[in-house]
Amino acid sequence: MAPMDGSSAQNDEYWPIHIARSDGQGYVQLDHVALRDDEEQDVAQRERWEVIVAGHLQNQIGPKEDRRQYKLAAFPKGYELRCAVRTQGGTRDYYLYGHPAGPKAHYRTPGEFALHALWLISDSSDNSQCPCDLCPKYLDRAKQELAKAQTAPAQTQHPAPVPTPQTQYQQQPDHQQQQQAPPGTTGWTNVFRVGELIWYKHAAWRLGVVLAITPKPGTPLSPGSSDSSYHFTLAPLGHALLQQASIVKDCQFMRPFLTFSVPNAAMDELKDKTFETVNWSALAARYAQEPDPSKREVNRQILGLEASKMGARTINDAFSTFDLLRQGSTPDGALYVQHYRGIYLGAEMVCVGDPVRIASDAPPAQQPDHHQPAPDANPNLVMLITEIQVHTPSSPPSARPTLQFKGNLYRTVRLPAANNNNTTIPQGLVPVPAESLGPAFVEELATRTAIERDTSVRWAWALVGRQSQAQQGGGVLRAEQDVLGRFYVTEKLMSVIDPQRFQAWVQRGLLEEAPAYLNNRGHSGGGIYVGRRAARKATLGEAVSVEFRAPEGLVEN
Repeated sequence: MAPMDGSSAQNDEYWPIHIARSDGQGYVQLDHVALRDDEEQDVAQRERWEVIVAGHLQNQIGPKEDRRQYKLAAFPKGYELRCAVRTQGGTRDYYLYGHPAGPKAHYRTPGEFALHALWLISDSSDNSQCPCDLCPKYLDRAKQELAKAQTAPAQTQHPAPVPTPQTQYQQQPDHQQQQQAPPGTTGWTNVFRVGELIWYKHAAWRLGVVLAITPKPGTPLSPGSSDSSYHFTLAPLGHALLQQASIVKDCQFMRPFLTFSVPNAAMDELKDKTFETVNWSALAARYAQEPDPSKREVNRQILGLEASKMGARTINDAFSTFDLLRQGSTPDGALYVQHYRGIYLGAEMVCVGDPVRIASDAPPAQQPDHHQPAPDANPNLVMLITEIQVHTPSSPPSARPTLQFKGNLYRTVRLPAANNNNTTIPQGLVPVPAESLGPAFVEELATRTAIERDTSVRWAWALVGRQSQAQQGGGVLRAEQDVLGRFYVTEKLMSVIDPQRFQAWVQRGLLEEAPAYLNNRGHSGGGIYVGRRAARKATLGEAVSVEFRAPEGLVEN
């Protein structure tokens, strides 16, 4: 909140108060109607609320000798005052919306919201310390969502089918079968999945893990419903000893982990250390000795922030597998090879049948050096995964398992609209029907086609490196460091991370490559390579305050 120093007046009567911090959600669909600037009663009521709330703040934290009158410069970002018009007499009732408890939650009087405003201008980020009526309901709902996620079946209870080779150039699963999304997901093409490390907006951008995904109450779901149809229960990243409560967010306040880079540790004593080598208990005990409660809370926040950054680096540098398909030794006995249906690869969940962004000029997988960054990616190059393999050398006994991905490489191309003659296509590219590749390929092509204004061309997916792939049985092998992250459908990704930019692309009819707005896995906070962990719970470790449970129908091994 801006200090009440009288440096500038909003008008001759009131002095402005600015509430800088906000947890307002800015819901799109709200009950009742928006206020009108040309409606005298609406204008008067908005000012009434702003004056009463500001008066409460002045009485609580302002100097006792201050006799000036104050008024909110505006409601905190994401909050909106709306009115309900009674059918008889035209009387209007006013309610303030925007609290994280949900789009139906509202404050009925300015006095009710003043209690929350006091918490917003405090140093606390713990909703349990807010005296308003809505924060306890918000926390209760978060606990209920978490309990439901830990006891109820997942939305999809059957694992996704495994793609089996059909021909040299069409090795993918039947499109209808692939429509069934893997456990822990709400669809093959949606952005967020259970167990993924993400960023979320809570005053500032913070790190968290998706614990559960539940449909929004009253929201009809249909095949292909986007992330905006769901609520996401998140565990804030930090350290378990901080006992951070889970929260519920909409996708518009979330970002994939690879959207931003993780800053370096700010405390000198944490530099050159990993999450697991820090004595967090000793640090917490030392900070707890601060006699000033406000400074003690600041120290707690600093500790949580540093722990979240270091925890994110560890998670990003690890992987764990699920749904073992088959295993056995190579003919020469040098390797023990396990094939899996899916993997938590750093921040993301990746399954057989998913497209992933791939390093464009990486050699075939040999012995990966995890400490060397992957080559730069062509943002338009993806691999459709048909196999996820873990190779464990037979000797020495302590040898570290290595990760390999197999699949064909594809990229989008612009072709003459009325010409299907392959001789006009750049050498080494073979057009492939999107329907044979899966939903992500179909949706991406639909997005590009809808935006394209040049009627003389059409968008298509093309197989890359036909001859070299045929020699390896219909796919290439790439090592762990060559996989740069999941491939996201342009419209769904940009609608989450930068909807205004995406609308600008639509308006000018010129599509940019959305993956260029993401980091590669190794560039988003890589630290000391961790390698394989027993399960996602083991990877998260003490970086979260709640126990992570794998989605129903997913077997970690």
